[in-house]
Amino acid sequence: MTDEAAAAAPAPADAAGAGSATASAAAPAGDAGTGVAVRDTAEGGPAGAAEGEPAGAADGGPARAAAGGSAGAAEGGPARAAAGGPNGPAAGELWRLVDVVDVALTLPAAFPEVVLRERPPPNRELRMPLGMAEGTALAYAWRRIGTPRPLTHELVVDVLSRHGVRVEAVRITGVERGTFLAELDTTGPAGRQLVPCRPSDALSIALRTRPVAPVLVADEVFAAAAAGA
Repeated sequence: MTDEAAAAAPAPADAAGAGSATASAAAPAGDAGTGVAVRDTAEGGPAGAAEGEPAGAADGGPARAAAGGSAGAAEGGPARAAAGGPNGPAAGELWRLVDVVDVALTLPAAFPEVVLRERPPPNRELRMPLGMAEGTALAYAWRRIGTPRPLTHELVVDVLSRHGVRVEAVRITGVERGTFLAELDTTGPAGRQLVPCRPSDALSIALRTRPVAPVLVADEVFAAAAAGA
């Protein structure tokens, strides 16, 4: 499966899609095999959090505040990051705290998408198409579907934890030629590290950490998605 693909192409990768600020209905339970909800556009379209619970609410509390000056979930407001990542905005860029509110395949689309919703007003939504494998992994993490043996992102989180590495936050840092960029913000024995990665991997890792790591989106990403960049 390829990495993030251009929004214009119907390829199975975390492609850039146009941003949306439309209201969302409650999501049905995920498909028994993939965890990805399948909907027909005639049934009212996608969106909405499964079981009514957004990412960040795991373990009964809000997501922790990110290192480097990022916004904490309790406040829900924007913050300026202390340092820019290798993929995206420079120091001082405005970040927005978001929740994962849906992972679904909406017919007649061939591939699922993840929906991120801005927590503070104006509650914009960012939609990113995924490959089926990536969508399945993310849906399992979001819906907390158990498996007999650890999935890849569970293994990654376990290895990081055993080596004393903490995922402080994940960030969607920018869009280049229709491809979303992301990074993991981590702290550990080697200090703070910003690790470039695919958005689908970043989100799956964030949802597997306990407490759930904050998900931050650069304000310019919302603007670029809304403009169809």
